[in-house]
Amino acid sequence: MSTITTRRTLKHSLLALSLGGALISSQAAFADSPGALIIAGGFLQESHQDIFQAVINPIDKSAADIRLGVVPAATGNISGNYGKIVEAFTRLGLAEENIRLLPLAVNDDKRTEDVDESEWVDNGRDEELAASIDELDAIWFLGGDQTRITAVLLEEDGSDTPVLAAIRDFHSRGGVLAGTSAGAAIMSSSMLAGGDSQGALFKGFSDDYESMNNQEFGPAVVRPGLGFFEAGLIDQHFDRKARLGRLLAVMLEHEDGQPLGIGIDEGTALIVDNDEWQVAGSGGITLVDTSEATRPSSGFPISVENVRLGYLLPGDRYLPESGEYHVREGAYETSGNEYFDVPVSLQSGLLSANRNLQELIGFDLLDNSATEQVTSLLVGDENQGLRIVFSQDEQTQGYWSQDMTLDRYSFENVRMALEPLRVELHTP
Repeated sequence: MSTITTRRTLKHSLLALSLGGALISSQAAFADSPGALIIAGGFLQESHQDIFQAVINPIDKSAADIRLGVVPAATGNISGNYGKIVEAFTRLGLAEENIRLLPLAVNDDKRTEDVDESEWVDNGRDEELAASIDELDAIWFLGGDQTRITAVLLEEDGSDTPVLAAIRDFHSRGGVLAGTSAGAAIMSSSMLAGGDSQGALFKGFSDDYESMNNQEFGPAVVRPGLGFFEAGLIDQHFDRKARLGRLLAVMLEHEDGQPLGIGIDEGTALIVDNDEWQVAGSGGITLVDTSEATRPSSGFPISVENVRLGYLLPGDRYLPESGEYHVREGAYETSGNEYFDVPVSLQSGLLSANRNLQELIGFDLLDNSATEQVTSLLVGDENQGLRIVFSQDEQTQGYWSQDMTLDRYSFENVRMALEPLRVELHTP
């Protein structure tokens, strides 16, 4: 797309919100409401300063006076990953002495010879630590294995430890909670702990979870989360690990499924504040809505029609109560203004163009007048397969913008269907 003049400006585009001080309203104005949630999809880099800044913005203090607590339980490299968080926030003006490592862990960090962090496993019950939570302004949950966070903060019967109860009270009174990767997974009431899309769509669920290896393959593993985010089911590392199928399977078939799923890309954060959702970072956020989905058949492989997908980029805003999208400044509608008119092939993976969701929907479907649907194929074991169909109707809209010369697409109300197939492969 070489020129912006071929597009029609969105009538409902809003002024862009900076990713600095204006990104979230002042905490002081909402002290009687729950604090902001900054839920990051993992693999953060130094360049993602806007995500770290989003933790600071709601707090009605100078950066130098902000007190940050860090929960390290998920990581096996406590010293190293804590140090990186200290570096990230001191670059933004926090005083190092105001950043505090909260002694909550399950495993020992072998890099620290003078302390055995595995001895912190029962510290969720430490009343003194619980009382100290009230001294903080924000809490950051490190990434790693999310089951370690819940192991140290939940009792065996699923009830809150004193420290978790204190964190809930802290958040209910305006305290900011943030986390990345595993620290994002724990945010919803149900926690996606393991499995991949293929395993979940074809095989369903498993109770077995032995190590972080289970995060990468097999049936979905669902465990209780901490429930700070109640609007839907969170999944993370969403783009690179292709977790759309995993999230959808849990939403449709698991007893703890919910009709709204939120998939957060790596290097990206969902920012929840004052009943409004925004995006920070370099990727996007996928919204999966099954409220009007229909099931031609139950069980596995998953069969479903009329799932609705949305995708948000930095600068977009979403109001979950009304379902309204407010699109970033400078974005243009694709419907009726399609740039491309090219036939599309079956999307089959590594040798197909536009392999990720945003590119497939944007380039091949919404900004292409030659087709009303695009199709992908997933092949499982035992001759099982799934045809995955993305289509558009009168409710669908795409939004195109450019970052320098990079084309970016967000969208709302794209239809998705899964159709089980029997696959037979033959060599010539």
